Amino acid sequence: MAGHAALLDIPEPPVGQALLDLLPELYGNEASLEAVLAGAQERFVLSDINRSGPAGVRYLDLLTLPKHGADGTIEGLIQIVTDVTERGLREQMLTQQRNELQLLKDQVLRQNVALARMNADLHRATRLKDEFLAGMSHEVRTPLTAILGIADLMRAQLVGTLSPEQLDMVQRINESGRHLLGLINDFLDLAKIEAGNFKLEPTLIPVRLLCDSSLRIIKDLGFKKRITVELELDPQANFVRADMQRMRQMLINLLSNAIKFTPTGGKVGLKVEGDQATQAIRFTVWDTGIGISPENLDRLFHPFVQIENEFQQQHKGSGLGLALVAQLTELHGGGLSVSSNVGEGSQFTISLPWLGDEQEKQAHNGQFSEAGNEQTMLALPPREEHARAAQSAPLLLIEDHQPTAQMLNDLFSHYAYNVLIAQSGEEALACMRESLPGLVITDIRLHGMSGIELIKQMRASVALQNIPIIALTTLAMPGDRERCLEAGADRYQSKPVALRDLLLLVEELLTSSNYTKNP
Repeated sequence: MAGHAALLDIPEPPVGQALLDLLPELYGNEASLEAVLAGAQERFVLSDINRSGPAGVRYLDLLTLPKHGADGTIEGLIQIVTDVTERGLREQMLTQQRNELQLLKDQVLRQNVALARMNADLHRATRLKDEFLAGMSHEVRTPLTAILGIADLMRAQLVGTLSPEQLDMVQRINESGRHLLGLINDFLDLAKIEAGNFKLEPTLIPVRLLCDSSLRIIKDLGFKKRITVELELDPQANFVRADMQRMRQMLINLLSNAIKFTPTGGKVGLKVEGDQATQAIRFTVWDTGIGISPENLDRLFHPFVQIENEFQQQHKGSGLGLALVAQLTELHGGGLSVSSNVGEGSQFTISLPWLGDEQEKQAHNGQFSEAGNEQTMLALPPREEHARAAQSAPLLLIEDHQPTAQMLNDLFSHYAYNVLIAQSGEEALACMRESLPGLVITDIRLHGMSGIELIKQMRASVALQNIPIIALTTLAMPGDRERCLEAGADRYQSKPVALRDLLLLVEELLTSSNYTKNP
């Protein structure tokens, strides 16, 4: 076999050197070379042969063609070497990029798998948290329903005439019970805010009414520690548009903290200022307490975080109060700020949008809420107002907590209602097969058949599907109300419910001639 080779950066090979020694890449391709030499194959190509030389690594293509003699016969082979370094480098770069892209894809895939696992863990943690909160809500609200209900019955003097001192003690029981209820509500409210299911109900509310009702709740706390509580109101700031219940919740949280961390004999105050120039109204709760160090200020508004100090060890809490105040202030379109000096006291300021008294009245047709009069809200109505409703068919009460069942039975019996009590869904269905009730009040968390399942079975029954149903339950998590109404309940009431509200609701459902489900 004879041949010729022209290799870049490689000295001209001596005549007679074996072709396979010069181009070892041809090893294994001898059959292809023989085929070209025999005329059975037009050409043979080897691509991307790399060689190192003075100019660096070069990429070469080797083309083998037959060498024809004068008579047209094949006399040997022609080797043509072409420098394709640029193409080779480009293909090498593309190969590297493809490899890197594949590595990135593999990395993204691994990250997606890790994220999916983390997401599953988060969903599990959220579910466990919701189950914990729902369980805690049930365990706290169930006895509170009986405690607050019995206090309301005593305050209405249904069990006999009480002296002014006794009425005052009953009022203290009620206020303390509602403060305890406020603690569990803090947990549930934060859960609702996180789930995006929290709605405010703003009205035009009197500032003095708001402040007086908030201070009344913490009055006993201050009295026990001989703390002077001061109130300073701007005479030009008489009304503010906000959610009355949530504003009281915020102020009570701040005032309770102020008293908690103020030593005996100190001072706590609530100051309200209106600023029409900035269209803001400010509620400032101040104290002469222990103060907060600068490094702890940024940690105040994180849930479940408490500052470590001597007073904190003496007064344990949930660590949710300030976090909730900050969230509620933001939902109102305002802001919460704090200033403090260690050993001198602290100031927490809630700033809300405010147009000024007259402008607020004009913007909202001068209508403002009297919701701050809690005693009026909770006072039971006169008995004769319910005479018509009480003449209807019996009320069926489904409640497996005996003290609550007895309390509600006492309430409705006083207003001349005929009350039947069932302790389970199965027992309730048996009662309804014997005699149809005029209205059903059912707890949702029952032993055995749940209240939700009971409601669904009633709505699936031709005989029971039109009976009004009130879901009276300790469940208060996001979506609970919707689940009760979707099952077929006509109204949803979260325990503890104000007895006055429950009476009025029962009367409405029993006497309404144009009854509409799920308003």
